Amino acid sequence: MIEIARAKRRGLWPGMFILLALVLMSCGALPGGSELEDKTILTDQTVDKSQMLSMINTYRQQNGRPPLRHDPELDSVSQDMARHIAERDSMDTWAHSAFGLSQRLDKAGYANYAGAENLGAGYADLNAAFQGWQGSEGHNKNLLNPYVTRVGIARTNRNTGKWRNFWVMTLSRPNEDGRPTAR
Repeated sequence: MIEIARAKRRGLWPGMFILLALVLMSCGALPGGSELEDKTILTDQTVDKSQMLSMINTYRQQNGRPPLRHDPELDSVSQDMARHIAERDSMDTWAHSAFGLSQRLDKAGYANYAGAENLGAGYADLNAAFQGWQGSEGHNKNLLNPYVTRVGIARTNRNTGKWRNFWVMTLSRPNEDGRPTAR
């Protein structure tokens, strides 16, 4: 306290204030000199499967397509992909291709005759994601794919970055549902 009073009398107070501010700012640094920053955290979110199934089957029925069944194995495949794209804050990945989906289904031990996948980013809820897919020619084609019989869905949130919400819907026809017939 005495030193501060002396510094004020000598006109050194502004300098001491700056020095004190610099010392306090250095407390916010990590060992090694790195500044503190937001760490990216990924959180898998629950998706209402009955709502998803109702939405897709109502839509498929309106378009003359047979209903799909929910498949927890496809939820798992979808969740892996949702985390993959959330980690990158991008849907631009080799894994989002016919070959990539085939590899991921094989890796999961999911033998199938047909498969399709819809990705989405930035959608705040399931309704928004579904409407986005309906409004995209390629995604809509997947929603109405006549050869698939099962569906799974997942969502992963990211606390930093551009998109924050990442959605993946995986559609497939497992071997146990039989070979598709020509339509």
